[in-house]
Formats: sequence, structure tokens, C-alpha cells
Amino acid sequence: MPNKYEIATQRLIQQIQNLNLPAEFHARYDMVQTVRDFRRAFSDPMVRDGILLPKYEQARMAQERYSAGFCGIASYTWNHLFRMPNGDEIWRLKQYRNSENTGYNHVWLENVYDGEILDLTYDQFGDVGVFPYDKLGGKFVDSNFEFRRAYTFAERAGFGDLSQIVFENMLHKLAQYVPRR
Repeated sequence: MPNKYEIATQRLIQQIQNLNLPAEFHARYDMVQTVRDFRRAFSDPMVRDGILLPKYEQARMAQERYSAGFCGIASYTWNHLFRMPNGDEIWRLKQYRNSENTGYNHVWLENVYDGEILDLTYDQFGDVGVFPYDKLGGKFVDSNFEFRRAYTFAERAGFGDLSQIVFENMLHKLAQYVPRR
């Protein structure tokens, strides 16, 4: 029988297979395989080392909460790996910050076109149920910043130099504003 982590991975794969994306979108990477690669990387001690705070590692590993600590890293990486050809975002980063000691600080993705939530680490709190997105709210945050831990994650997970992809995305966006002659 599959464990909770494998069940969560399969649910994410099913969600990815059923996404409704714009016709002009052409993925640079296979999205289903990317989910598999992300989830494999979350449980890899070599990937985790140097990316996550060691303070919480023993408890996370003992409880098989492999996606814990990766919400911002995974969301940022996915946001930059999968964009429209002109650099426009398909998924925006959404963040909830613990303002009243609720115990949650979390980042996920929301589809720009239909508002569908894509949370690559929804199971990080130990339950494979539904995270209370609508109750928490959250706010959209800009994805145009340098995120070294995400760069390290992408490199160790086999996606190469994410900083180069981030740079290319910014160039595509800037090209939209350059007047054509």
C-alpha cells in the first residue's frame, strides 16, 4: 500500500494531467515528470542538505513529511520553469504569512487564467487533505527576485541553472515593452 507521500504525489500528477492551459503555451519540461522529479528531490538527503534549516530536519524525516520546507522553493522554481513564450506567468506565487500565530507560513501557486491552485507541497503539514487556502487568504507576491536556495534546489534536482532561466524570463518580459520599428 502506498504511503501518504506517494498518494500526494499521485494526486498532484492527476491534477497536472487535467490542467487547462492556453493553446500557445509550450512547456520547456514535461510537467508530470517535473512533479515526479520535485517530489523525488524533496526526499533526497543530498538535495535537502544546505537548502533546508537543519533544526527541523529530524522531525520531518521521521514523519516522512518530505515536502515540508520546500513550499516557497518549489513554487518559485515551477513559476520560472513554466511560463508563456513571452515570459508571462501562468502561475503566480501566493503567500500566507503567519500574522496571528496560526502555525502556518505557506507559499503555493495560483493559475493566472482560471484561479486553480497548484500546491506542490500541500501535504507538508502531515495530512493529505485540503489546505485551507480560502480561509487563510494570502497575497500574491512578485517572483522577480534572486532566490539562491531555489537555484540550488533546481541544480540538485537536475534542472540546471535556474538563475539563467529567471534571467531569460525577465528578458522576455522586457522585450514586450521595447518599441518595434
